[in-house]
Amino acid sequence: MLLKTTFIAITGSNGKTTATRYLAAILSAHAPTQWTRLSRNGPAGITETIAFCNPWKTRYAVFEVGYGTPGSVAQAASLVRPDIAVVLSVFLEHRAAAKNLETVAREKAELLKSLSGKGVAVLNSDDHRVAGMHVPAGCRTIRYGSGEENEVRFENAVSAWPQLLRFTAVVGGQRLEIRTRLLGTHWVGCILSCIAVAHELGLPLDEVAKAIEKVSPYPARMQVVQLPGGAVVIRDEMKGSAHTIEAAFAEVRKATAQRKFLLFCDESETSRSPRVRLARIGRQAAELFDQVVFIGERAHHGVSGAVKAGLSERQARAFADYTGASDFLQPLLGPGDLVLLKGTRNNQLTRVFYSLLEEVRCTVSQCKRTMVCDDCRDFRNPELVRRVNEQLTVRIT
Repeated sequence: MLLKTTFIAITGSNGKTTATRYLAAILSAHAPTQWTRLSRNGPAGITETIAFCNPWKTRYAVFEVGYGTPGSVAQAASLVRPDIAVVLSVFLEHRAAAKNLETVAREKAELLKSLSGKGVAVLNSDDHRVAGMHVPAGCRTIRYGSGEENEVRFENAVSAWPQLLRFTAVVGGQRLEIRTRLLGTHWVGCILSCIAVAHELGLPLDEVAKAIEKVSPYPARMQVVQLPGGAVVIRDEMKGSAHTIEAAFAEVRKATAQRKFLLFCDESETSRSPRVRLARIGRQAAELFDQVVFIGERAHHGVSGAVKAGLSERQARAFADYTGASDFLQPLLGPGDLVLLKGTRNNQLTRVFYSLLEEVRCTVSQCKRTMVCDDCRDFRNPELVRRVNEQLTVRIT
């Protein structure tokens, strides 16, 4: 029995891994904390996290709760029985399990049904499907968002490379300047939810702000990395859904850079054909980037869209695998250049990135693993992964 441990569960279509990472960092600075590792957000990962909790020492446990199949959130929630449940967002990122947003919202709301008797629901009021979720009788609700009616809200959110995300959090009349190592205003809700939970748990807000400043982005989720040669890479290859592509492109649009490069694989969670979706991305990219590189067997569709939108054939290139793309980019990149890696969770994109640093030893041509190379035992270069995530990832200045 973990009677001394406060269980906190986080779900949402987007941002739950980042929110889990940040909340775990905030709470760990205050007391012994366990949390979901490697985005293992199904029942097996949740059971593993519970097993790591020490009944006498663990003060907090933070669980990332994913939605993979119908009923999976309810199953995970029944294991956790959270004291605090956080719902971040509802997007159509689960096409294999749900065909519309209403179904996704119903599944996410299952987390609230498992709240303990005097539990707390932390809801994003800027997402009307989240804001409208039913909270069980006897439980309290904390709302966060942009409006003045929220218990926890934000003002003045700014993110435009080379400036990373910063904003003002307003909590119970107290104003708190928040600086992060994240790129993108779309992360505000994630961080605000963590502040709401920390405030509910009674943590000093100035200590919360200090903890947030120290947290690195999760690998491949808008992670900004400085290459030794001076170019900057935005690693965002973990997800390729439409709204994450839109968010990444929005940040590139605001960014200050000498030249802007796109390395793209494919879009996920879409019913569009490869020809239609990649040509569409190509057209959008032509307005933002000086050079676009598509990778994969369908890459020519993206090039076609980019060329029709105004890029030259030299500015829009297609490569079958990561070696060709890497060989092309390596001599081009220099100080002042900004590169966005975007697409589906495809290790070819990650290997292009790592090959810009040194030779990649992994020779698997068709990898079916649903993870980035950073988390793969067979990548064979843990020291390089550590250097990227601990030393080369851009810090607050």
